[in-house]
Amino acid sequence: MIGSHLLGQQPTFAGADFGIPEIAFFGYYQFRNAVPTSDSWEEHDGIEIVFMQSGEACWDLPDDHFSKTTGSQALIIPAGRRHRIANGVYTPCRLLWLVFQPLEQAIQRARLFLGTEVDALFGIADGHGRPVDLPESSHRMLGELCARLTDERLLIGSAPIMAEVRSRVYSLVTSLWEACSSGRDGGAQSRLVRRAAAMLRESAEDDADRDESIEEIARRLGYGKSRLYSLFTHEVGMAPNDYRQRVRIKRCCERLTQTSDSITAIGIENGFHSSQYFARVFKKYVGVTPTDYRTLFRPVDVR
Repeated sequence: MIGSHLLGQQPTFAGADFGIPEIAFFGYYQFRNAVPTSDSWEEHDGIEIVFMQSGEACWDLPDDHFSKTTGSQALIIPAGRRHRIANGVYTPCRLLWLVFQPLEQAIQRARLFLGTEVDALFGIADGHGRPVDLPESSHRMLGELCARLTDERLLIGSAPIMAEVRSRVYSLVTSLWEACSSGRDGGAQSRLVRRAAAMLRESAEDDADRDESIEEIARRLGYGKSRLYSLFTHEVGMAPNDYRQRVRIKRCCERLTQTSDSITAIGIENGFHSSQYFARVFKKYVGVTPTDYRTLFRPVDVR
């Protein structure tokens, strides 16, 4: 298998096997249903790029920040940035991921990219804080590359298929680079959105029936509701109320795994007015019910 290995039937490849030693590993994941993972917080010495082919995935970042990435988008995670899949569950999606070597090693080993290009990619990652919309041509290219990564001929070392993969990886990464550099997408979150997110996290402590409206938050910030809604959705990848709900769900997940409190109590204390409503919203965001989530993730010694 040309030095590659399978993780739960999901192919993962070493970049060096394809003549791309500046990339440590890359792979293609396809989840048809919600799939729990044992992945905890992780960080890489090199940048990670995630290309979403379809569906959506939400990454949990420190301090209750999230990055929801949907089909036809890409996410660049800077070197050293801690991250994990939100709530430990992949929702149905198809995605391609690449992890580069640490900067100095990536520059020294660069064969597919120029050293200056690698340096530029790391710089873009450091200044980029949100998903990037891919042009239609890049999305088609992504689909073609993902198809090649599941081609049986690749797993036995077909040279033409490996050459095609190498070429498409370069084209896909450079198209993302162009999208980031064009100014159409990306950059760090604005001060307005950061302040709004902090206020939403604060209001997540309250009962859902007493949620401060987005209009009230916008007024306190000196902006109109539509302006705040538009900026927040564009920069964070989700609507303000969606963000607040994800904060609540994250806290519920922590309670479900760290305590033996009843599921009903956890839901009500986190702003859900009934166990039925809690279960419905929880499954919408996590992909499994609160009961199943507790069974999957709670340590056996929790009492």
